[in-house]
Amino acid sequence: MPKSIGILISLSISLLFSCKSEPIRPFEFSVNDYNYASAYSMAYKLTERELTITFRGELEGESDSLLFSTSDLPKSKIRRISSIKLDSLNDIYMNNCVSDGDVKMVGLKKDSVIKFVQLNNYYHPELSPVFEMINELVPDKFKMYHDKKDLKEKMKNCDSFNIIRNREEIGK
Repeated sequence: MPKSIGILISLSISLLFSCKSEPIRPFEFSVNDYNYASAYSMAYKLTERELTITFRGELEGESDSLLFSTSDLPKSKIRRISSIKLDSLNDIYMNNCVSDGDVKMVGLKKDSVIKFVQLNNYYHPELSPVFEMINELVPDKFKMYHDKKDLKEKMKNCDSFNIIRNREEIGK
């Protein structure tokens, strides 16, 4: 009996380590943080290999410029992001109790599938941790607005949400 328990433990440990050594599936997570008053945006792009932030001037004659880049990413969090199932995500998540505030359009790409998800004052348990991870990695001046506590509080105090599976359903 003890020998079979030892074999079971060894098998479990080797399975655990083999999963961690598997390559992370390629993905791209992008979000643009717009500043309409100043006519520019910051483009955040996260892949399994790196995080970049690009300044995008919206005025004529302005060119894009790379502001920040790192390949020092937390592998366990990156692995979790790469495992997000795009078909499980809806197109729009909206807190109807807040008319302005934290609105983000996220682009996700895996394999040949591209998905756009709009978050309007909504804390999404799979996507919001990506914003939190990005903000942990970047200097303060490049952090995007994302207040987990505030979003959860606003959601707790609201009983009206629109979750729309497919953008084409709007207006039908």
